[in-house]
Amino acid sequence: MLADSKIVSWTVSRREMAVGIASVFLFSLSCALDQILSWRGISGAQTFSNDIAIALLGGAALWFFLTLQAERQELAHARERMLVTTELNHHIRRAMSVVASSVVLENEEDRLRLVDEAVEHIDQVLMNLVPTAEEQDRLRFYLEQTR
Repeated sequence: MLADSKIVSWTVSRREMAVGIASVFLFSLSCALDQILSWRGISGAQTFSNDIAIALLGGAALWFFLTLQAERQELAHARERMLVTTELNHHIRRAMSVVASSVVLENEEDRLRLVDEAVEHIDQVLMNLVPTAEEQDRLRFYLEQTR
């Protein structure tokens, strides 16, 4: 599951609530249909176990699909982290190679200018790629790819 325990507990409780609601809905619908059958002369004792089976199978199916959805979301978060790490690695390596190559320059002003440009580039990359606290839950790259 996800690393943050608050998200995990919220997701699990939400999933359990959805399964419970769906099971109760299926059970009620099945009971209503059984009432119609009883008006036609079929006894309710024959269909009650069928009602419970329908509710359990429907709840299990919903649980399966919600769990599958949670796993897909977790994979999307992992892909997002990998993409951000790759982008950061690329840009910071490029900026650091400029700093390393500036060491061989004899002119101190050129050296300082290149180092300042590299630091500015790293700052821009960090501002643009690393999510802030309020954006942290949003999947930027994943959502842009699915649009």
